[in-house]
Amino acid sequence: MTLRTRFAALAVAVCLSHPAALWAQDADPHRDLVDALAARARLLDNYGPSAVSTMLDEARRDPEMVEMEGECPGTLDIMGQAAMPTLVKSQERAVDQYRTALLDLFAGKLSPEIARSAADFYRSADGRFIIDIAEQNQSDTHSLEDVRRNEDMSISREAMEADKLAMREALRASEHMERIETIGQHLAGSQWFAPFATLRPDMHTLELALQNDDFTQAEEAEFDRALESALSAHLDKCYAE
Repeated sequence: MTLRTRFAALAVAVCLSHPAALWAQDADPHRDLVDALAARARLLDNYGPSAVSTMLDEARRDPEMVEMEGECPGTLDIMGQAAMPTLVKSQERAVDQYRTALLDLFAGKLSPEIARSAADFYRSADGRFIIDIAEQNQSDTHSLEDVRRNEDMSISREAMEADKLAMREALRASEHMERIETIGQHLAGSQWFAPFATLRPDMHTLELALQNDDFTQAEEAEFDRALESALSAHLDKCYAE
């Protein structure tokens, strides 16, 4: 593999390291880049149902929860409905913190010209293509293993990087590899990409912090109250029958 080809591969790897985005161009190029990489609407899109689905899938792995559901059908659905508002509220706060941290990073490390060029790429047809196929091939296998294994349900950087590697391997085997390589070669020859690529470790650190964000004390109290109220009413009715 030539140096140029390796750099092209790195270019694509950095582009694949962040979630897909929805955007509207901003006069501030750094803020525009944040919106191109991590638009609030996209990060929150369908979050509530997805988070509840994951939570209930994990609950179904717990023998005690399975037994409770068997005795009182609908228990898990009641839990999901009760949990969703607080889950969404917490994620909104975490996403806002993440986007602010990204903005601080870009503003501190990238010139306005480089930020504008990066944002323009992510709005282009090639940028949208890279973002879309990355989203379609995302892997969370190693992250879920960490959540299940760790008492605090945290995700390690190693697990996150392993999932990103699995995604890139899936893309290498895809029918789109020729176009991916062409885009990578274009990025390797651009002036903005090398400075942007140096921020990859910092962006991954912020992404990991978002993934590991936990409830605040107020959110945890709200979550507990909602579950206790919903489950008490459901179980009282169930066992009274």
